[in-house]
Amino acid sequence: MENNTPVTISELTKRLKSVVEYEFKFVFAEGEISNFKLHSPKGNMYFVLKDDSSSINAVMWNTQNTKLNFQPKDGLKVIIKGRITIWDARGTYQIDVWEMMQSGLGDLQLAFEKLKEKLKSEGLFDESHKKPLPQFPKNVAIITSETGAVIKDFIRVSEKRFPLINLILIPAAMQGEGAAKTVINALKTANNPDLKIDVICIARGGGSIEDLWEFNNENLAREIFKSEVPVVSAIGHETDFTIADFVADKRAPTPSAAAEIILPDKNDYLERLNRFQYLINNLGIRKINNLTSNLTYIQNNYFFRKPLDTLNNFKINLDEFEDELLKLPVTKINNLNTELNYIEKIFFNLSPENNLKRGYSIIKKGDEYISSAKKLNLFDKITIKFKDGSKDAEVTK
Repeated sequence: MENNTPVTISELTKRLKSVVEYEFKFVFAEGEISNFKLHSPKGNMYFVLKDDSSSINAVMWNTQNTKLNFQPKDGLKVIIKGRITIWDARGTYQIDVWEMMQSGLGDLQLAFEKLKEKLKSEGLFDESHKKPLPQFPKNVAIITSETGAVIKDFIRVSEKRFPLINLILIPAAMQGEGAAKTVINALKTANNPDLKIDVICIARGGGSIEDLWEFNNENLAREIFKSEVPVVSAIGHETDFTIADFVADKRAPTPSAAAEIILPDKNDYLERLNRFQYLINNLGIRKINNLTSNLTYIQNNYFFRKPLDTLNNFKINLDEFEDELLKLPVTKINNLNTELNYIEKIFFNLSPENNLKRGYSIIKKGDEYISSAKKLNLFDKITIKFKDGSKDAEVTK
């Protein structure tokens, strides 16, 4: 362009537009939103992006802003992708925004790390303070939104794994200003001894750092720490971490995973019971067979037949004596009769069978007959023979 050849403003603007839009076909910038306006009914967004010393106009058309997962507003820091365009009619330039994401991560992350370090130094994250979860909880309190998908997923998993559980919903706000306070109140309710809660689960679905920010609240962290009931945190997705996760007794990557951590699986225990039943049945059968063999052996043992055999031998001898006595004089016979009757009474009284009838018993430890208490020790297994049968016993004193 010649210095001595003037151009029209329109021509100048066109040339500037060509150069600028060619040089800045793509921009990636960070700034704070100001003067935000949502144009109705089309839905186009007009705003200013600024930092400490400069500002630039920006626009995000409705074809692009429907993809946003947050609502832009004044004072919000964002990161944008787009291009520089010049509006011919006014000769002003602006950013035509294609993508926009929140950029509060820097300041928020700084606050997160600061609080995390503070609570860590106080011991709130120490494993020594973590309370174990009960193996078979009866009452589980879940702190979440009463209308979200979390409670439905938790109920579905609990019915599948352990339908005997008593699930108690304590509703609380899961995001937005003041949400932490409602969760604190819910924790206090769950710690009421009258409810007899065994485990508390704080759960919500995924979201941005701003959505989860209330769970980085210091007062909430301290309330979780002082809970008498074990607390399981299930906040966001697996990659999301909050202060509440660090201070909780157990962290679950998702609400569904929390239900699996808290509740036992009935199928696992049914399988274990079946194995135990099989083992017990086998042990019982072997025990009965062993006892039957022992009783048969005892029954056939000569010791228990010896008293009767001894008596029969005496009877045979008496018959032989009687034959000889018939040859003796009457007086001698009478005297011998008297003596024999006396002897018979003695033998009768000394008979083991007769002693058993009088309340005495015969004690045996293994193959040994016990005649003294000194031969027995604590927990020895013994067999006691009575007049009408035998019993197994154990020495307890």
